[in-house]
Amino acid sequence: MAGKAVISARLHGLAAAPGIAIGPAWRHRSAAARGTPLPDIRAAADRAARELEALAERVRNQGRPDDAAILGAQALMALDPALVDEAVARAAERGATGTDADPDALAGEVEGVARVLAESLAALPDEILAARAADVRDVGTRIARIIAGRTLELPDRPSIAVADDLPPSVAAEVPPGMLLGIALEGGSPVSHAAILARGLGIPAVVAVPGLLAAAERATTGNESATVAVDGFAGTVVFDPDADERSRLAAEIKRRRAAAAEARRLRGRPGATADGHAVALLANIGGPDDAGRAIEAGAEGVGLFRTEFLFVGRSAAPTEDEQVAAYTRVLTAFGPQRPVVVRLADIGGDKPIPYLRLDVEANPFLGLRGLRLAYDDRSLLSTQIRAIARAGAATRSTPHLMAAMVSTFEDVELLHTLVADALADLDAAGVDRAAQLIVGIMVEVPSATMLAPELAREVDFFSIGSNDLAQYILAMDRTNPRLAARADGLHPAVLRAIRQTVEGADAAAIPVAACGELAGDPAGALVLVGLGVDELSMDAGALDAVRLALAGRTLSELEALARRALAATSAAEVRAAATALLPNGGDQRPS
Repeated sequence: MAGKAVISARLHGLAAAPGIAIGPAWRHRSAAARGTPLPDIRAAADRAARELEALAERVRNQGRPDDAAILGAQALMALDPALVDEAVARAAERGATGTDADPDALAGEVEGVARVLAESLAALPDEILAARAADVRDVGTRIARIIAGRTLELPDRPSIAVADDLPPSVAAEVPPGMLLGIALEGGSPVSHAAILARGLGIPAVVAVPGLLAAAERATTGNESATVAVDGFAGTVVFDPDADERSRLAAEIKRRRAAAAEARRLRGRPGATADGHAVALLANIGGPDDAGRAIEAGAEGVGLFRTEFLFVGRSAAPTEDEQVAAYTRVLTAFGPQRPVVVRLADIGGDKPIPYLRLDVEANPFLGLRGLRLAYDDRSLLSTQIRAIARAGAATRSTPHLMAAMVSTFEDVELLHTLVADALADLDAAGVDRAAQLIVGIMVEVPSATMLAPELAREVDFFSIGSNDLAQYILAMDRTNPRLAARADGLHPAVLRAIRQTVEGADAAAIPVAACGELAGDPAGALVLVGLGVDELSMDAGALDAVRLALAGRTLSELEALARRALAATSAAEVRAAATALLPNGGDQRPS
């Protein structure tokens, strides 16, 4: 026991889902073979798909549509020819087929193909798409487990999952009430493990260096270590002492009171204490997210990610399929609340085979987003036509914006795409929206420098603080060792944002922010002080941001912004902003 006292320490990671929990650690592992092997890759894939569909239905019935959508997508992945056909072909090349095939060898082939596909996804520049690499690994592992006859070891008492990564389908299989929280050495706040944690209402901390080694040291024999997870502060503590437990109990009580206070403001539009309006919008990843955003009081959609339509399939979605998806969201929000549809921010490699793009050494700087249209306009042109048709169907005026705009020529290309798409619809006699409001993502340093010129050519800016911070600081946000340091509150990033706002103001166009910084109450205060007009975030962050803004005047936030611009570190800025939050605490989304 003396050794355990030595290793009882606080580890720091990234807050990924709000909440605080204390319980025994549960390490996710596959058990030794206990069932009957199924040495047939296609049959195992079929069984995996059925299991995942059943899991999706279970969580859907529990009122968790976002989680169900993740598992439903995994069911489709289990039958994807890119995975199954390739694994069968590799097994055939090695002669590992037939009734006497070695199940472990077949399982290894499936896991190998899944690993290659996952690596391709992980290299994509969009962090939402990159996070799907975990899904591919999860599906491959499930198929391999079925082939080899292995079973899962699930917790037999309420526990906190401690792992490098927690596959979404594994989390869904844990019996209700048995998962108190999640702590991961890898992962990111946009990983599906984090999304599932938010859906379950349990805390999650990700990208925790040294987590697994600390868990091993804290384990005595067969006795699991006790672990505390703080999904607000992003900390993990093994074997918390009495003082730590008391502190956490007090923090839980304070958070509950703050959350209740924040919910009381849901019917009120976003504004500062002196009435300066700040539109509070939601980021959504698909039509199923609309209900949650509306319930949380979203005043519209500031970022509708459309990539879900394009990935995990062998051919591009048809124009009619896209019209249906966009119509659902526009209908849900109605003509009075704006919906900003981002043109697909995809590129890269094998996960989207119909694009036939070359493998790139650095996809973050490669052929992606609007740049795809320089070689082939069909994909984005079809999308623009679908957005315009959805606007007609709902009698609304859609907003659309393009990603990865870095030059004046990019904006000229965007306007050409829009004009040609609308002309195509008119020539075909197809109903369309009378107008499209066209804007651009500002997420590349060159766009901030060209802001005055670009602002004269578009209807609005939307700052993607995640990518902007990554490019300005030259830090990969998906790298667990760097993620905590790639802070959008760094003065260098804030100066670029201020430059963008000044350019927009000169042209009298609005500026939104749709990155992670907008959903961080401390970040929201700074952004509004810098002159940002609209904030778009995950629906779960709306209450806390609305409350934070309501407690401060615009002049206070402008003074905060001046101090932030003169600072030399993100830590200095964050401390100043945190001091202005309700109760002077680091009020995070709850």
